Amino acid sequence: MESEACTRLGVVDCGTNTFTLHIADAADGRWESVFRQQRFVRLGQGSFRSGRLSPLRMRRGLDVLDSFGQTARNYGVQYFRALGCSALRDAANGADFVQAAQLRGWNIEVVDGASEAQWIHLGVKDTLSHLDLAGDSALTVDIGGGSVELIHWSQAAVLGRWSLDLGVARLTDWIKPKDPLSQQDMVSIRSVIDGALAPVMAAVVKDPPRLMVGTSGAFNTLRTMEDSKAPWNSPRQADGFNVAALKARCDALATTSKEDMHSIEGMHPDRVPYMGVACVVVSHLLDQFPQVERVYRSRHTLAEGVLVDGAAHALADQALLESGWLSLEDIHLSH
Repeated sequence: MESEACTRLGVVDCGTNTFTLHIADAADGRWESVFRQQRFVRLGQGSFRSGRLSPLRMRRGLDVLDSFGQTARNYGVQYFRALGCSALRDAANGADFVQAAQLRGWNIEVVDGASEAQWIHLGVKDTLSHLDLAGDSALTVDIGGGSVELIHWSQAAVLGRWSLDLGVARLTDWIKPKDPLSQQDMVSIRSVIDGALAPVMAAVVKDPPRLMVGTSGAFNTLRTMEDSKAPWNSPRQADGFNVAALKARCDALATTSKEDMHSIEGMHPDRVPYMGVACVVVSHLLDQFPQVERVYRSRHTLAEGVLVDGAAHALADQALLESGWLSLEDIHLSH
């Protein structure tokens, strides 16, 4: 895109576990990544039981936003959007964090579950253009800290989308599992999943998905464990798992202690606290959707979906502003 007139966009995803900044150049309906950074904040840690974000986690989140603001200025971002998801939706004091961020220049849009799923779908679909579904439907699975987004889709249309209260931080707060997970812990997690999945299972019965696309830190970690070169694969194209190996790896990790996980090659230490629970979720979803023949990992999620939308409006500044983007020139991010 170097020879084209580009608009530089920045997206911040204030997730339950991680905050992500993605900066990209957009032109002619396309976007190209310039810089991407992910910081572990754990904003929602403990909040699903207490109902409130802790002051410590909120301060951590605000500090990361300050850092992202400096980076956005350094990279010459022209327009940005910041979105907040499950932890900010559910916490009684989520609005306090949004207000504190606003005083630092950040206008955080707290999106509902349906909107979150739609953004994720746009991002994930962008990495699957090389695949021919050949009439089959797919199920996108985004495992977050507070929620799990499921999108049932075909190449022609979105068939259904759900935001389920099955995020790994939420499940951990609710169940308080042992380390390593006990058999009873896993029974409890599966029972909660089955209750939340009931409407999904009823909706997909006429066209069960034969392809699953996972996107989240857990799926990225599992992909790296399968192939140490995976982090260097192009993020613009989803890559595949060996399905049997994925199921076996999840079942093994579910009963692995956190101490032992730290010594596993490819395991990011910040993923360890919730990895066992995430593996139970992945394994159980594979059990519940036995028609799935192929599983892919997409490195695109909500932030990249927002960039897809931004690129579609980047031909005109007014179109960006009308679709929810803010001009960095018109706000005053704290230094």
